[in-house]
Amino acid sequence: MLEKGFIGPIGDDLPSLIPVLLGLVIFFSTFTITFNAFDQRNTEFKTDIDLMRIARVLQSNSYIYSHDKFNELCNEIGTVKLRYVAMITSDAVEGKKVGNIFDIEAFRDSGNLEYICSNTSPPSVHTPAAISDYITVQQASGTKLVSRLYPIVAEDDKVVKPLHLVVVAWQ
Repeated sequence: MLEKGFIGPIGDDLPSLIPVLLGLVIFFSTFTITFNAFDQRNTEFKTDIDLMRIARVLQSNSYIYSHDKFNELCNEIGTVKLRYVAMITSDAVEGKKVGNIFDIEAFRDSGNLEYICSNTSPPSVHTPAAISDYITVQQASGTKLVSRLYPIVAEDDKVVKPLHLVVVAWQ
């Protein structure tokens, strides 16, 4: 008479179940890794979309006719999950050589007003304000920093000046 294994009737089938269980483990591991990679790419894509939404609101029709209008556009942004700083800069127009994005300084109009919009407050303020007032290179090294540059024109004392809108966002 044939004796069954110590585990019982399933003891004889155990060797045939091991490949099935191993296959299920490999399948679900692969599925989890793929899903995590997709989720990470989706998060990066959402960050880019949020940044472009901020820029689209601030850029408006690419013509900023007053500091009050810029502040009004800044208030229209609403709540986003990113920390950001956006500023209008004249560095390129004035021929300043900017080494990196942290050295970009805000444009000051004839009324000495700076065109800056941010949902964070700078730890230190100096004149003129720069992006490095909001996030430093050391802080940025541990985060994903996204930046965009858009050409715009701004009116200053009835003179239309070609400038740039710089938007920097991080999580």
